[in-house]
Amino acid sequence: MDAAETAVEHLIKLVDDGAHTDLGAFGLVEVLRHVERVRNKLPVVDGALIEFGSEQGASGILSERSMVGVLVSGLRVSAGEALRRVRAAEHLAERRSPLGETLLPIREEIARARRDGLVAPEQVALIDGALRKVGHCAPADVAAGEALLTEQATRLGFKDLQTVVTKVVEAIDPDGILPTDEAEHEHRRFLHLKQRTDGSWAGDFRFTPAVGAKLAALLGPLMHPRTSTDRPDDAEGAPGRRRVLDDERTIGQRRHDAFAEILDACLRSGERPETQSGTPATLILTFTWAEFTEANGIGTYADGTPCSARTARDLVGEAEIAFCVTGARRQPLDLYRAKRIASTAQTLALIARDGGCSFPGCQVAPQFCERHHVISWWDGGDTNIHNLTLLCSYHHRHFAQRGWQCVITTQGLPVWVPPRWIDPEQRPILHHRIMISTWDVQDPLTFDSPDRLEPPEEPDPPD
Repeated sequence: MDAAETAVEHLIKLVDDGAHTDLGAFGLVEVLRHVERVRNKLPVVDGALIEFGSEQGASGILSERSMVGVLVSGLRVSAGEALRRVRAAEHLAERRSPLGETLLPIREEIARARRDGLVAPEQVALIDGALRKVGHCAPADVAAGEALLTEQATRLGFKDLQTVVTKVVEAIDPDGILPTDEAEHEHRRFLHLKQRTDGSWAGDFRFTPAVGAKLAALLGPLMHPRTSTDRPDDAEGAPGRRRVLDDERTIGQRRHDAFAEILDACLRSGERPETQSGTPATLILTFTWAEFTEANGIGTYADGTPCSARTARDLVGEAEIAFCVTGARRQPLDLYRAKRIASTAQTLALIARDGGCSFPGCQVAPQFCERHHVISWWDGGDTNIHNLTLLCSYHHRHFAQRGWQCVITTQGLPVWVPPRWIDPEQRPILHHRIMISTWDVQDPLTFDSPDRLEPPEEPDPPD
C-alpha cells in the first residue's frame, strides 16, 4: 500500500507540474481511460479484504452486526456505499470452502472483467443486482446472461447498459420481473407537500414509472430557454426569426416554471401545453404489436424505462397515446417536397426510432432535439422518415464543420460516418441507443453496411 500511495503521489506531482498540458484532445481521453481502468481495479482489493473479514468474523470482534457496519464506522462511508461493496464482495471475490479450498467467484465473468479494469463499480452493482432477481431461474440461463451483460458493459454507457440489463432479465424470467417491480412501485409511491412559514411550499415525492413518464412528457416541452423574435412577422404573415435570449434560470427553476404553466393550463378549461415544435405534450410508448397484445408484453417509455402492456392498455382510456407500428402505412409519414418541417406524426415516429439525439454517444432526450434532413432540404432532400433524424441543437450546428456525415441505412436507421482523422477507415457508427432498441436477446440484430460515401472535406484536426 505504501508503494501504491507513492505512485499516486508521483502522478499528482506530474499533474501539478503541468505534464498533462501537452496532451491533445485524444491524448487527454486516453489518459482519462487509463486512470479509470486503474480505478476500476481497486475494488478487487476491497472485495478480497471484505470477504476475508466476513470469513474471519471481523465484524463480531469489532462489535458490529456485519461488515457493512465495519465499513461505515471504519471508513466513514455511507451505509448505501458500504452495502454495495459488501454485496459485490459476496459474488465477485474468491471464496474458501469449509475445508479451506479456494472457490471461484459466483459471478466469474464480471469478476474477471473487473480484475482487468474493464467495468466500473456502478456497472458491477447494476449487473449483479439484476441477476440476483433471477437467481431462482436455471443456472445456465443466468450464466449466459452474465456473460452477455459483461461483454456489453465493456462497450456501452451506463444508461444504455440499463436498457440491455432490463431486456436480458426479461428474457431469463419473462413472467416474474416487471409485475413484481410494478407492485413495489405502487407500494412505495407518495407525494409530500408542506407550506412553510414564509408562504413557500416544499416537499418530496416518489412517483411510479407511469406517473413519472406522464409528468416528464408535460414538463419537457415547457422547459426550453425563453425565446424572443428579432424582427416582426412580415406582411405575408411569415413568422419572425427566433433567437434564444440569455435565460439565466437554472434547470430547477425552469422545471418549476414549467410545472406552474401546467397548473395554469389545468385551471383553464380545456387547455393544455404544446411543444414549441407543434407536437402536443404526448406520452410516448413504444411497443411491437405482439408486445402490446401479449398478457405479459413489455415495451418502453420515451426515456427507455420498461412499461408493461397492461399499463399501456389502461392508459389508452385516459391519455393520448401515439402508436408507431413498424411497417404501418396508415399515417402520412412521408411528405416528400410538400413541406420542409416534419409533421407531428413524423416527429413521433422519429422519437420512437431514435429515442433522442442520434449522434454517437449523445444522451439528449427527444423533447430537446431538432429534426434534421440527412440530405438538406435546400439540396433537394425530401421530408420523409428515410431522410430525417433527431439531433440536439449542438450536434445539429457543429457536426458538418467537424467532418461527420449522416446516412440512412437500408434498414432505415441513421448511422454516422466519422472524418478520417478520427477513423481512417470511416466505419459507420450506429448510436447504441438505437441498436439496443431494435436488438433481440434471442436473435441479435446485424446491420447491413451502408454504401461507401465520398468522404467529406476534412477539416483540420482539433488541438
